[in-house]
Amino acid sequence: MVVFFLLLSSRCFAQNKSIGSGARQQIDAGNQAWIDGIKQRRVALVAATYTLDAVDCSPAGDCIRGRTAIEEHLQEEMAKLGKANSASVTSIGSTQQGRFIYEWGQAEAHFSHGRKIVDRYLTTWHAQPDGTWKIFRNLVIPNR
Repeated sequence: MVVFFLLLSSRCFAQNKSIGSGARQQIDAGNQAWIDGIKQRRVALVAATYTLDAVDCSPAGDCIRGRTAIEEHLQEEMAKLGKANSASVTSIGSTQQGRFIYEWGQAEAHFSHGRKIVDRYLTTWHAQPDGTWKIFRNLVIPNR
């Protein structure tokens, strides 16, 4: 039984690998697109980071499916919030498994009327056929 678990564990670890510099640069650029998009109120910058069939979920578990629907939702939210005075994304960790990279961290934005967004996230980036990396799944982690 012990040997079975050791083999299973080593197999799981063997499937994970460090992220290549090209993928890391694209993920960092995607995170920067969120920062720039929310500060400039340019929804298209943020929406372009998602795959066509992406799913974006709120902390309550409400999910929006598809880039077009995500873009429409972002447009509505930015209309309510306005431009952010400041914004940041802090990537705390990531791991790659095949054509997927799992990244987690925190995104923040502060607005002139005192409203702020502080969200912990888990994002799945997916390698596209053209070599780019786009958001396939995004989950905002609830504060519980």
